[in-house]
Amino acid sequence: MSRTEQAARLLRLTRLDTLARRTWSGLLIFNYHRFGAAGPHDEPDLYSATLEDFETHVAELADRFEIVAAGSAEWGDGPARRVAITVDDGYRDQVGAAEIMSRHGVTGTFFVCTGFVDQPHHAWWDEIAWLTGGGACDLPPSEWFPTGLDSAGLSTTAFRRRVNLAYKARAGEYGEKFLDDLADAVGRARLATDTSDHWMSWDDVRRVRELGMEIGAHTVTHPVLATLPRQRQHEEVATSVERLCAELGEPVDLFSYPVGARASFDDATRGVLRDIGVRRAFSFYGGVNGRRHDDMFDVQRAGVYAAHTTPVVRVMADMPRVLCKG
Repeated sequence: MSRTEQAARLLRLTRLDTLARRTWSGLLIFNYHRFGAAGPHDEPDLYSATLEDFETHVAELADRFEIVAAGSAEWGDGPARRVAITVDDGYRDQVGAAEIMSRHGVTGTFFVCTGFVDQPHHAWWDEIAWLTGGGACDLPPSEWFPTGLDSAGLSTTAFRRRVNLAYKARAGEYGEKFLDDLADAVGRARLATDTSDHWMSWDDVRRVRELGMEIGAHTVTHPVLATLPRQRQHEEVATSVERLCAELGEPVDLFSYPVGARASFDDATRGVLRDIGVRRAFSFYGGVNGRRHDDMFDVQRAGVYAAHTTPVVRVMADMPRVLCKG
């Protein structure tokens, strides 16, 4: 049992969870990604929960908080503490999450990478997981690893995460070259492109909307926007918004930043969003949106991961300023 699970158990046994909830106010947004269990072609760190566990999360949160829609919620007045749920990327397993929220009368917000719907293919993070899955190995000096990467002492997981960080920091417009070079360096072929079973179809996206969920844009190809020139940022954001508007037949003015770290978006990104008419944009580095938070281009979200059992999610909601720090 982790320390967080122990804390959760203690809070509940002593009935201090109610008092703990009074230590914060505002809007806490939990962000999820994939549902189920990772296969050899999947990035395991992207999995947030099984659908069964997710349903338990939703029921627990709904029992203790008002769950609101992230894209339309206000947090400067009304109940002191509100919770919202968002889901990133557009994987097909997320349709089940939308069905669960609909059954519980909860409006979630789903951010879709339109390029994966239009032309299904493996995401760069899933390709990295595959290419590094054979185990850690030394990587020579390159534009991606200026001094090389010494794999001594690195587990397969640590190796994968180091490569993933390098992609985020340096690949920019040259993601395909990064993956080609990585395949050569590790001696493993890249994945075939047929991933139609991985991603939502446009019918699936419309189904999620029909279930009462909000839909927002998440770019076309999921680049780290701050590593791109302003024009390329504009193309990624505008095209994704336009495709969603066309397929849904309604305006789309919500957006979440790929990766979502502080360094993943910049002033140029904010300018692009303003130009396109995005009303609210969501980051992903933790934090709670306090009652005075007024930066609508940095609405903060905290991640839920597979290691977060239901008791852990419960205590995260009780004490987000400690456990969901930005």
